[in-house]
Amino acid sequence: MSAATALTLAEAVDVVAREARRAGSDRFDIEADESDRLGLDVFAGQVTKTDVSSLRGLSIRLFRGRRPGCARTERLTVDALRRTVTEASAQATLADEADLDLPEPAALPAVDLQVDDPTLDFVSLAQMKALALHVEAAAFEVDPRVENLPYLRVSRNRRSSIVCNSNGVLYQSRQGSTTAGVGAVARYGQIRKMGIDTRGGRAFDYDAASMARRAVERAVELLDATPLASGVYPVVLSHRVSPQLFGLFASPFFAEAVHEGRSRLQGQIGRAIAVPEIAIVCDPLTPRAAGSYLFDSEGVPARTVHVVRDGVLQTYLSTLASARATGVPPTGTGSRDESGAITTRLANYQVGKGVRRLDDLLAAYSRCLYVVQLEGTAACSAVSGEISIGAQGFMYERGRRTRPVDRVTINTNFFDLLHRIRGLSDTYSDAFGNVFVPDVLVDGVHVSG
Repeated sequence: MSAATALTLAEAVDVVAREARRAGSDRFDIEADESDRLGLDVFAGQVTKTDVSSLRGLSIRLFRGRRPGCARTERLTVDALRRTVTEASAQATLADEADLDLPEPAALPAVDLQVDDPTLDFVSLAQMKALALHVEAAAFEVDPRVENLPYLRVSRNRRSSIVCNSNGVLYQSRQGSTTAGVGAVARYGQIRKMGIDTRGGRAFDYDAASMARRAVERAVELLDATPLASGVYPVVLSHRVSPQLFGLFASPFFAEAVHEGRSRLQGQIGRAIAVPEIAIVCDPLTPRAAGSYLFDSEGVPARTVHVVRDGVLQTYLSTLASARATGVPPTGTGSRDESGAITTRLANYQVGKGVRRLDDLLAAYSRCLYVVQLEGTAACSAVSGEISIGAQGFMYERGRRTRPVDRVTINTNFFDLLHRIRGLSDTYSDAFGNVFVPDVLVDGVHVSG
C-alpha cells in the first residue's frame, strides 16, 4: 500500500505495533478510534448549523526500558503512523521511569451493555430537523411568556475503538448514542429566565412535547424570583444539579491527584470521609448508560468499583501507573487525552440512592432552600474543596413551596458537606449522563443573598 493511503483502524494498529518493535520497544499499548457525528441546531424554524464530521486517531504508549513515551496522530497513513512512533520513542528518552506492567489478555465481563444499536446509522438530518421543529412548536404552545428558544440541538454519535498491547491484548468496541436539548427563555416584564431540558440515550426515541413542557416550566417557575436573606440554611440539591456538583469534585478520588498532592483524600483509605449513608460506585457495566464499556483505554477489563462504602473511603479511581504509585489495584478507568497520555475517567459515577421521597427531604426542616439551578464554577476548587457557586431555586416552609429564589450564592466546602448530608432521595435524574446523584439534603449551608 502507498505510504500516503488512509488505513482502517485495524491496519493502523498493525502498522504501529510493527513500527514500535522495529524501534526497539518490546512493551507498548495502542488505542485507535473513530467517531462520526451528525447533528443540527434550529432557531426560529430554521436550521442554523449542521455538524457532519468524522474523526479518527491513534494513540501509542511505548517503553524504552521502563521509560514511557506517548504520542497521538489523527492521520492514519503509514508515514504519519511512523512519525507517531518516532515521537513516542523520543518522548520516552525524556521521561522518568514508570513501574507498571501492561495487562495480559483476559476474558471481558459477560455483560450485554446494549450500547450499539445499528438502527442509529439510519437516523438522518431530516429526522433530527423534524424533532427540533416539533419541540419548538410545542414550547410556544406551553406558555405565552416564552420569548424564544436560543438553544435547540439534536445529534447522533457513533464511535468504534480498538485497544491492543504487546502482551497480546486485542479488544474492540462500538457504541452509539443520540442527544436532544432545548433551552426556552420566558419573559415577564424586563425579567427573563431560561429553562433547559436535555435528553439522550442509546436510541432515537424522544417525546417532543414533554421536552418542551419541561424546559418551559423550568423557565417560567423562576420568573418572579427574588434574593434570599443571607444566613445558614438547610439546602436540598435537586437531582438536576447534584450530579453537576459531585462531578466537579470527582477528581480528588483519582489516584493521580492523590499521588501529585492535589487531593485532600490522600491517606484517607479506610477512614470515614462522609456520613454512613453515603456509598459511591463507579460502574462501567451499567447497561445503556453514557459511561459504559467493557475495557478501558489501557486494556484493563471493566469492573464495578466501590469507591466509598458506608461513608468509608475504599479505594481511588486509577490508571495502571497511578495505581502502582498509590498502592491501590487498577480500577479499569484509564482514558487517553488529546496528546495520547493516560488519564483517569469517570465511568457511571453513582452516589447511592436513599429511601426517602423528595417531599420528605423538603419537609425535614421548618424551612429549607431547594436548589434547581447552579451558575458559575470558577470559584470552586477541587483541590481545597471550596464551593462558592450561584444558585436558583425555591424556599420551602414546612414542606410547602413559598417563593422562587435567585441571585444567591452557596458557600461551603465539599469535604465538609459530605459529613453534613442528612438525607438522600430515592430518585436519579432521567437525563443521559455519566454521573448519577439523587436529591441531597445538606444541613448548615451558608447562603449569601
